[in-house]
Amino acid sequence: MPVSTFPILIAVLVALSTMLACFALVTALGARRGRGTRSPRPKPGARLLREVLRQIPIPEGIRRSWASSATAERLRLAGVSIDAQEYAALRWGLLWAGLLTALGVLLARSDLVASTLAVLGALGAYLGPEAWISHRTERRGEEVDNALPNLLDRLALGLEAGLGFEIALRRVAANYPGLLGDELRRTLRRLDHGHRRADALQALLRRLPSQDLPAFVTAVRQSDRLGTSLAQTLRVQTRLLRARRRRRAEEASRRLPVVIVFPLVFFFLPALLIIYLAPPLLHVFLAR
Repeated sequence: MPVSTFPILIAVLVALSTMLACFALVTALGARRGRGTRSPRPKPGARLLREVLRQIPIPEGIRRSWASSATAERLRLAGVSIDAQEYAALRWGLLWAGLLTALGVLLARSDLVASTLAVLGALGAYLGPEAWISHRTERRGEEVDNALPNLLDRLALGLEAGLGFEIALRRVAANYPGLLGDELRRTLRRLDHGHRRADALQALLRRLPSQDLPAFVTAVRQSDRLGTSLAQTLRVQTRLLRARRRRRAEEASRRLPVVIVFPLVFFFLPALLIIYLAPPLLHVFLAR
């Protein structure tokens, strides 16, 4: 490796390490709730990170744009415990880290490779946090939507056995795994603290980015208001949700051939061309 490439390698590694450390700390803040327990107190490292983020100076225009109510809503759906102001400070710090890294790469070498790395690093520092929040929100929604049919099956079975809605929900949510079980236990704690059932379910909808959960909440409200059988409604919803989940899986499988084209073209095809075309080309040029 030439000596001039070492500054670029060091700058890129430092930038990647900084970004990965920030994302790991924010992810640790997001995984703050345990199964069936109260929210633990934040650890000293998490408190220190939040204090550091609050001290980062941000221009007022960028603060209003990056720390808006829409950003706070996205953070809540993503399950991240930092507020919008702290998230704006994190984005601002990562942006400066990416720009300084890009400047260091350009000062070390000014060729095409260095310029490409500098541009990619700056774009990654600017777009990385938003892409991470969107990815985390999408994953949480998929997890809830995939787990909801099994939950409704168990809940309908308890209602058909003669249990009331809240009792059946407590029996089902007591040992239900995953994100949906954690949020249901949190909803039950709100009911224990005196909140109305409609308000607790509405808070559940605000915390989870699910496409199928609003239908369940609407069915519970209609059952309370009209006195209809909730068990039959849940059975119908379970069949519909399972059919919808099957359609989503089929759509994902149909998109797979299109997605796999990109790694094939950019990674496998050049290697195959080098393996198959290099020997005859070398033979032609050496023959001359």
